[in-house]
Order: sequence, then structure tokens, then C-alpha cells
Amino acid sequence: MLYSIKEISFEVSIEKCFENLRPHPKFSDCTFENYLPDDNYPSQYYIKETLMDKINRLNEYKNKPNVLKKGFFGFFSKKVDEGLPIKNIYIDGGYGVGKTHLLSACYNTADVKKAFMSFGDLNYFFVYWGVEKCIDEFSKLDLLLIDEFELDDPATTRMIAKFFSNINKNTLIITTSNTLPSDLGKFRFQADEFARELGVIANTFKTVIVEGEDYRKKKHQVKRKVTDEHFYEFFKKDNSESKLLITIDDLISTLIDNHPFKYFVIPEKVESIFIEGLEPFPHLNNALRFAHFIDSCYYYNTNIFIRTDYKPQDLFSNEMLESCFQKKLLRCLSRLGELSVFFDK
Repeated sequence: MLYSIKEISFEVSIEKCFENLRPHPKFSDCTFENYLPDDNYPSQYYIKETLMDKINRLNEYKNKPNVLKKGFFGFFSKKVDEGLPIKNIYIDGGYGVGKTHLLSACYNTADVKKAFMSFGDLNYFFVYWGVEKCIDEFSKLDLLLIDEFELDDPATTRMIAKFFSNINKNTLIITTSNTLPSDLGKFRFQADEFARELGVIANTFKTVIVEGEDYRKKKHQVKRKVTDEHFYEFFKKDNSESKLLITIDDLISTLIDNHPFKYFVIPEKVESIFIEGLEPFPHLNNALRFAHFIDSCYYYNTNIFIRTDYKPQDLFSNEMLESCFQKKLLRCLSRLGELSVFFDK
């Protein structure tokens, strides 16, 4: 079925958006069993065992009413956490070491009230609901999983510090990041002026550093898949069950008109997206909207076909890539390379 962007409804309730906070198709089958640690990096074995233990104990604690509920601080007392005053886990590691796989495995294994979201999603909820409402709603969860944690600006730092300070202490939080807690905000804003807030955030977690190689490199995946076929000829013979053909201008216009946490309705609806005329972004706001859209497509494992005269690295200016949003934009380029096929005619 061929969709027009005008046929896709963005009339999605906040409740529906909240229900969508789960690993999407790309990660829906992730388990601890199919996470295969690299023998060269013991930290991968450690984080797997640590998370398995946490989730198993959480399931037992929440689903056995006769268990003496003495709280997580006393309950999570296995040797792996011995002597730690905190229960939450901050997984720090480079691209492609399986952090999102492990976070998804936590969700898929936990039999409790839970949510899986990106850090960007959490920020969009802050803007839409306000921090106080987010504290109330997310405090109802037993398990909150936050992927790609990063601090880009002072306002976000204040909000997340308040959120972590006031969320239900019996809500287990596990997050992944490419930045150590001690380096959050570094080179993005005057981090020394927010030492208290950054301290609150860092002290919320036990940090586990996971080392390893990018699995994409191990699989010898090509960064930019290019074809000599004609874009429209390929589009006509593509046999996707549902697909969308759209110009980049119409796509950006649609993204501007809708809240970013509703972008998932596009990849949820269509299997393949054909984008015509992708070119460098003149405005950072639109670049960030596009990056969040690609994140949504990545979670749904959407096929993306792009006709453009430019290379992916041309999409974002040096000024954008040197800004506080560098990691978001670089992640977008990495995911574009994984999801997309590029056409130049």
C-alpha cells in the first residue's frame, strides 16, 4: 500500500504515546540469552550478569506478595552490589557494544510495570507534561529504562536533577550512555556552574563501564550503501507491504507540525520510506527534528531509500557537529548508514 503523508494521522493521545514506551521491532526479540559477550571484554559478561540479577530480583520482589518487602536498598544485596548505597545502573560504553540490546532485554524479561524510552523521549515528556507531572506518572513504574542518556544544556540538567531527586525511590532506573557521569555536560555548557545538579545525577547511579568493539565494524557493515538503480524505477518495483514516498521539504514540514514524541506513527504505519531531495540542513532545529525521526525509524527497523546529490556527512554543518548536539547528529549519521540505501539518480 502506498501512503501519502496526508493519510497518516498524528492525532495520538498522550496515553498512546506512553503505551508506546517499549522496545520496538528492532529490539523486541532481545534477551539476555541472545546477548553474546565478547571473550576479549570481561565487562560485557559483568554487565549481563548484573542486569540479569537485578531484573530477576525485581520480578521476585514484585510478584511474590509474601516476600518481606524491605526495600531495594536491602533487597538488592547480592555480592555484585555489596556495599553500594544505590541501586540504579548507568551503563557507559561506546557505540555498538550492545547497550540498547541489554536495555531491551531488561524490558522483555521484567514482569512488572515498566517503560523503555530514549533520553530524547523523556525530555519531550518534560516539555509536554512538565517535570512534576512526569515525576507523578513515572513514579507509578517499577522499572524505567532510559537509552542514550546525555545532557546538552543547563535547562535539561536542572529538570533531570529534579526528576531523579523526586521520583519514587522504589522505581528501578537503568540507563545507557556514551558519556561517563563525571563528563556529562562537559564542553556543552558551563558544567562547573551546575555541580550540585550534576552531583545529584551522578549519585543516582552505580556506573558500569562496558568495553568492546562496535558490532557493526565486526560485521563489516558499509557506512553508505549506494545503488546505481534509478530511484523511481526502484520505487515502482519495490514490494513493501506499506510504503511512503515524500520529498524532504514535505517531511520536514510534517515534523515541524507535530510533536517529536509522535514521530513514531510514521514508521509504525509504513515498512519503507522513500525520501527525495535530501540536502544539507540550513537550520539546527530541523536537523534535530530529522535526527529524532531517524531514531524512531531505527527502533522500528524501517527501510529508508534516499535520492540525493549529497553524502551523509554533508547533511550537518561543521558548526552543528561542533555544537552540544554533536552526539545526537553523529548517531543520526550512523543510523542512516545502517538503515538507508542512497540513490543519485
